Amino acid sequence: MPTTVLRHVAHLATFDHADRELVDVDVVCVDGWITAIGAELPVPDGAEVIDASELLVLPGLINAHQHLYQVGLRAIPELERALIGPWLGGLGSRCVDWWESGRLGPELIGALAACGLAESLLGGVTTTADQHYLHPAGPTLPLIEATIDAARVVGSRLHAGRGSLTLGREQGGSADPRLVQDPEEVLRHATELIERFHDPAPGARIRVDLSPCGVHVDGAALFEAFAELAAAHVGVRLHTHLYEAVDTAFSHGRYGISPWEFLVRHGWAQDRTWLAHVVDIPLAEIPELAAAGVAVAHLPAPDLRMGWGCAPLREFLDAGVTVGFGTTGSASNDGANLLGDLRLAALVHRTGEQDPERWPTARELLAMATRGSAACLGRPELGRVEVGAAADLSCWDLGTVDRVGQADPLIGLVLAGLSDRAHTVICAGEVVVRHGQLITADERELARRANSLLRSG
Repeated sequence: MPTTVLRHVAHLATFDHADRELVDVDVVCVDGWITAIGAELPVPDGAEVIDASELLVLPGLINAHQHLYQVGLRAIPELERALIGPWLGGLGSRCVDWWESGRLGPELIGALAACGLAESLLGGVTTTADQHYLHPAGPTLPLIEATIDAARVVGSRLHAGRGSLTLGREQGGSADPRLVQDPEEVLRHATELIERFHDPAPGARIRVDLSPCGVHVDGAALFEAFAELAAAHVGVRLHTHLYEAVDTAFSHGRYGISPWEFLVRHGWAQDRTWLAHVVDIPLAEIPELAAAGVAVAHLPAPDLRMGWGCAPLREFLDAGVTVGFGTTGSASNDGANLLGDLRLAALVHRTGEQDPERWPTARELLAMATRGSAACLGRPELGRVEVGAAADLSCWDLGTVDRVGQADPLIGLVLAGLSDRAHTVICAGEVVVRHGQLITADERELARRANSLLRSG
């Protein structure tokens, strides 16, 4: 593996436990790990030296909740202004059309995932947690396998979540029966994915998580079986949507309990679990999440797009809940711009809050998108810049016209700037973005291939 030295870093935000920020330092990366940080360090033989004298350097950002297949479902006119019910119906009909036209297969899903992961890397995201729940009824197609292949090609770390829809309308759920799988098939495939791809070692590029779509489309038996399967494998974690309005009404109507009480009842109130959205949670339940060690991925862009408002972010932080950050899929965000969503969060959480001390700061938000998301994924070696951490680094250019006059580079990164493209990105010690350009694949060729497959059939 390559050796890389970032020389004379203008401003290094480590997001380590001490939240150190350093200026004019070097960062040495050897064999995928950070081996030294300091001033005027010796350069190892054969190392690539990157002039970082005008760069702001952070840990690689981590997207704790994504649906990469939705890269092919952006900016749909009839869903531009749709509540969750019509939106889910419209999304499902598009996916069924893919299937019936012969387009829904590993080639399309792999191409879409490659574009979404490339977009993420260009935005400084080095690790993505993908929840892939789109599987036509019947035997499982190698769609997650194609997503894993795409991550390997573009050079991103991936948490591949084996998602599911197992509770269709015929079973009293809300999923389209053409996209509903048998729970036994889901468990068979999940076990196979773990055995073939899951790497529990620190620094792993690929891990597998168990990610049922939600209480409203998956039954209690599957939640329990996933909890048991995760417990049998080191590093396999549990992830699902929770409190995104539709599951709240469903859980109370079908089970007579809240979505959180459903998870408690079926073995998910544990520190392997992280949840997405968590918008309309009763405030009294938040301390219970914290006590159980359950983390939350904050997703302000899709929550606002769906008209739900914002999750109670400050209440999570005050209660000691671990909070990460995510974008969700492009069907309800229309992009994978994690840094742009941080800017949105910085502003929207001021609405209705008259005490500025409770507004999230740029550093709080960046901490969520680095070490917070890493904690969601159970990855202590990610999300921080320190000796012994994985060599995942994202760098932004401080020498551009849109950075002029910034008194604080981290506040400026979140609140100012024309572009959220990173200047340099390093993943597992390898440079994957250089001068704002992806170097592991041809960005335009990725886009051409995906668009061609979307138009076929």
